[in-house]
Amino acid sequence: MPFPWHRADQERFLAQRASLPHAVLVTGPAGIGKTQLARSIAAAVLCEAPKGAFACGTCPSCHWFSQGNHPDFREMVPEAAEDEPEAEAAEAPRAEKAKSVVIKIDQVRAIADFISLSTHRAGHRVLLLHPAESMQPAAANALLKTLEEPPPGTLIILVSGQPARMLATIRSRCRLLPLKPPSRADAAAWLREQGVADGEAVLAAAGGAPLLAQELAQPEEAQLRQRVLQELARPSGADALGLAPAVDRPRVARFLYWMQTWVQDLVRVKLAGSARHHPAYGKALAARARGADLDALLALDRELAGARALADHPLNPRLLAEHLLMAYNRATLTAS
Repeated sequence: MPFPWHRADQERFLAQRASLPHAVLVTGPAGIGKTQLARSIAAAVLCEAPKGAFACGTCPSCHWFSQGNHPDFREMVPEAAEDEPEAEAAEAPRAEKAKSVVIKIDQVRAIADFISLSTHRAGHRVLLLHPAESMQPAAANALLKTLEEPPPGTLIILVSGQPARMLATIRSRCRLLPLKPPSRADAAAWLREQGVADGEAVLAAAGGAPLLAQELAQPEEAQLRQRVLQELARPSGADALGLAPAVDRPRVARFLYWMQTWVQDLVRVKLAGSARHHPAYGKALAARARGADLDALLALDRELAGARALADHPLNPRLLAEHLLMAYNRATLTAS
């Protein structure tokens, strides 16, 4: 089932099952449940006794889908996003090649038989691919051939939080299904149901995305957030050499997120006087914004966005953190 705030989106999409598109592009911000909706749509399309727009949950198709072995369903993700084996990573051979963070052409070619052969249950076949923007150009071009002439009964679901990074020819061959975050009240209520303490604060930090907020509420996430924000809030500037060693490879993506949301709040405070992500730090943001250079902040925001796009494979997380923290100090301490 999709999350409650996306049930209506699924009902609208499946209102006319007889005229389903051959491809749909599900878009929206991170942390709102796009992939969950895509899987729910796939289950409903494959279900043999659907209840309206949703899968029944009891037929053979639903049983296979829930077990992850439906013969007419494939899910394609980058190798790095696949489930890790039970063995500890430390036990793996040192010469083992790092897993790819992109969807490669070999993966697309590997599903050629799945797309072209007859379905096992004489119904639809569904391919779910996410995140779609991670496809290599060669992989995207290989998929484009399938999108141009899909066999009957084929539904390809692409999920992307950054559709602008996809080939325009791919986007143009898909029906667009844009998703929005839930209302603040609905998201806060859901977080309370999940037992998340201080849901309003983490929801603000997550930009209104409830699934991301649920992640940010975890103790280790909260500790990193507090440490980074306390450094950024210091009147004398962040201690780049002191904080950077804590930014190892597993933490670099979240470090960049906290830096960018803080910088964006500084811009908002400087222009409009209100913070979006970190309202609890309002006084510190106001103090830092007074001495900040707006052009330098905007340039830093662009640099942080670029760094986040490469967060899965930074050359050196520590050096990257030092560089960005020093750039932050220059942006917030140089204005008169």
